[in-house]
Amino acid sequence: MNLTKIGRLVSDLARVNRSYLADSDYRNVARERLAPTSSPNRAVERREIAAAPPEARPFHGLSETSLALAGIHSTGNGNASSSKSASTSPALNIVIGEVRDGATFAGIQTAVSFGVALAEALGLPVRVVMVGWTTPGNSSAAATEVLRERFPGKRITVVAREEISKADFSDSDLWLATHWKTAHAISVAVTAGRIDPQRVVYLVQDYEPGFSPWSTEFALARATYHAGFRIVVNSSPLQTYLWQEEGLEIPDDLVFAPHLDLDLLRRVAAERSHDDVVRVLFYGRPNKHRNLFRVGIAALRIAVRELEGSGITVEFASAGELHRDVELGGDAKLESVGTLPWDDYFRFIASRNVVLSLQLSPHPSHPPFDGAISGAHVVTNEFAGTRAGVHPGIDAVAADPEALGQAVARAIRRAAADGPAGFRDLEPGALGGTLDQVVARLATLLGGAR
Repeated sequence: MNLTKIGRLVSDLARVNRSYLADSDYRNVARERLAPTSSPNRAVERREIAAAPPEARPFHGLSETSLALAGIHSTGNGNASSSKSASTSPALNIVIGEVRDGATFAGIQTAVSFGVALAEALGLPVRVVMVGWTTPGNSSAAATEVLRERFPGKRITVVAREEISKADFSDSDLWLATHWKTAHAISVAVTAGRIDPQRVVYLVQDYEPGFSPWSTEFALARATYHAGFRIVVNSSPLQTYLWQEEGLEIPDDLVFAPHLDLDLLRRVAAERSHDDVVRVLFYGRPNKHRNLFRVGIAALRIAVRELEGSGITVEFASAGELHRDVELGGDAKLESVGTLPWDDYFRFIASRNVVLSLQLSPHPSHPPFDGAISGAHVVTNEFAGTRAGVHPGIDAVAADPEALGQAVARAIRRAAADGPAGFRDLEPGALGGTLDQVVARLATLLGGAR
């Protein structure tokens, strides 16, 4: 091998290492591709293939979760263990990729909160079933500890991927899918005759085909919406989009609003002040593509250009993910504070009377509402007509740098002239009903299935 080829290989390796360190999406894909090659995972995979009935085996390799549940032991499925599992008490199985310390984010928190509330309404114990490959150093015991800290006083059993083949399930179990890969695993188990689709609830928290556009993953994610499960939706804008894109008619009483801590936001509103300096918060996550980081940077540069000669002093800060500071033109700079702990985040937004927060998906993210309800002037991107008019403090414009930049400049002028707007709650039902209302309705619908 000549020196030129060696140089290219070294350069490629360095580039891959930089991508792995900097890009969480890249890391997740790399882990998914590499996980089955480890010896423990290969052994688990072989057991799953052997346990899967012929109807399920063609699905092997579609996703890392495809056969995770296809061979489960359950009453009445013809397994040798059926007599053993006949005495198994029914439970609510919350199916999740993985629970691990430092990576249990809002989506998983909401899913487990919803599952625990539903189980309590139905009088069922809770079992979390992790169908993703377990990260080295994690385990069912470690995941149980994380859930114990997040949900004190709740008894939750955890089954890791490598333990699923040894666990006993009941035909009377209810199943909660929480992400398309978990819904896909359940769907394959339905094909295998191991799970009754009428006993499956699918909690949809975003239009997840968009996370993997025009691909096998896109097709599989879309298919889960039509698998015959009972669908519950997190937010009415997402409900609207699922109707537009998939023709899914989700009843309003099975749609709940994202949880917003209104008492805390009232305190944030009380802490805001009308200062000589307008401070702007950009929800900047360069490695989450749906948050449109580069579009946001261009928009801020346009806002800086538009405010030249205005006499308004502006400071810009980015929160959400640590990145290098970014020059915005003139003397303006975007300074990154990275990911903030919960309390620090709310203290920080109290000092920021303008917020730019972007997300190219129909599910409403929290930062725009945290800002607008607590009195900030907020700019976000419109998405398929799901955002305009939801809150008077949110200016939803096209996901275009020029439109967003002009909107940010308008928000800065308003903040400079008028200061914060004060606490302004959402109209009742603007984003959906309450989680408690949806749980009560779902418990009634499922009561006859128990």
